[in-house]
Amino acid sequence: MSGVEVRHMTDLDVPRAADVSAAAFEFQFEDQTQRDRWHGRLRHCMDSDPDGSFVATRDGEVIGVAHAIIRDGVWILSLLTVDPNVHGGGAGRLLMDAALTYGADKPDGLIVASNDPRALRLYASLGFRLRPTFQAEGRVDAGRIPKRHREIVPVTGDELPELDPVSRAVRGAGHSQDLKLDRDRGSQVFRLGGRGWVAVDPLRGVRGLAALDEEAAQALLWHGLSECRDLEVLEVGWITGEQQWAIEVLLAARVPFKAYGAFGVRGEPGPLHPYIPSPPFA
Repeated sequence: MSGVEVRHMTDLDVPRAADVSAAAFEFQFEDQTQRDRWHGRLRHCMDSDPDGSFVATRDGEVIGVAHAIIRDGVWILSLLTVDPNVHGGGAGRLLMDAALTYGADKPDGLIVASNDPRALRLYASLGFRLRPTFQAEGRVDAGRIPKRHREIVPVTGDELPELDPVSRAVRGAGHSQDLKLDRDRGSQVFRLGGRGWVAVDPLRGVRGLAALDEEAAQALLWHGLSECRDLEVLEVGWITGEQQWAIEVLLAARVPFKAYGAFGVRGEPGPLHPYIPSPPFA
């Protein structure tokens, strides 16, 4: 298609792939630290799933990037972006086709999708059931935060695998491999015994939550909001309509929310409830 070629990604592609993916998300690197964090996110997927990491090129220049990862047999699209300055050529579809060849024998799949209408149409055409989602974005009313649950505690790096049984019960696959990256990048992870966990980025907000019951999920979400009480703008994204427990907490905390994006599901990876997906890793 118009000279576009797709191949496996290499370490030499990382700088250009970072620029392309950041531009697609309308994100500007403010300093080298932010650039290094983005590079680390790309390399994380390359290290864990090299056969699921692809770039699209035209005339030798990287114009798009895709990462598919497999966690406990669940296929996950971690990234699919094309340079917004490139028009035509079908690079997005070619990258998606390549990503689907990786783990083609895995019937269960997940995609955390933006509002991009082309991407949403592509995912739906490929058999993913799209669940519309909400994004909370704003400041927490600190006066509405209840007393912290006394059994919620921080999780050390060595303890992360202990969270996987909850994740497997909820989405069919563990999160510990990717939560380690989050912790290395400054996020904190908290658990409520064996009932659930929440990941919190102190600069952005809640970045994932899985629990075995709604009571635990609400306690963990309140804990995450408490950790971010001083943020001018915190985010909690990709909340499906089934997660009324989360919507109740956000309403009580007076955090504004809006319709944004979708959660794509293929097969039957798990009940996906109570659940807030990780943006990069579902």
